Amino acid sequence: MKKLVTFLVLCAIAYVAWPYFGVWQLERAVVRHDQEGLAQLVDLTAVRGEIKRRLNKEVGSTVGDVSNAFVNWLQDGIRRLGHDAIDRLVTLDWIRQQLISKTGPEDPPGFVPHISYAFFDGPGDFLVRIGALGEDPVHLRLSLTATGWRVTAVYN
Repeated sequence: MKKLVTFLVLCAIAYVAWPYFGVWQLERAVVRHDQEGLAQLVDLTAVRGEIKRRLNKEVGSTVGDVSNAFVNWLQDGIRRLGHDAIDRLVTLDWIRQQLISKTGPEDPPGFVPHISYAFFDGPGDFLVRIGALGEDPVHLRLSLTATGWRVTAVYN
């Protein structure tokens, strides 16, 4: 019985640590400009889908409240690019830029030092906030998929 309890506790610790390890991997890919590594950690289709659902007031989305700057960026993109604006604007490079947007020129590379919140929102959802609450932080939602924790929403 003691071995079973020990095993279950170790499994729980590993499960809790897993998304934090995913965030660290994400930072390493961003710092190294590793597009292939970033592509493995980001579900670009899901990120685009969440933004599209957020724009449609009749459909639910995991994207929370967004900043005026984010809304203006989307509206401008839709005006310029039409109906496929989100597919053309939301790229791995855009996601990388969002992740490092709170990093100053004197700061060490990476976004982890600027994380102000990172915790579970449910058994298969993990939220990360980069930057302070009152300063239009960037939010990430990681979701547990068959291949591990992947970014499924990015917004500010």
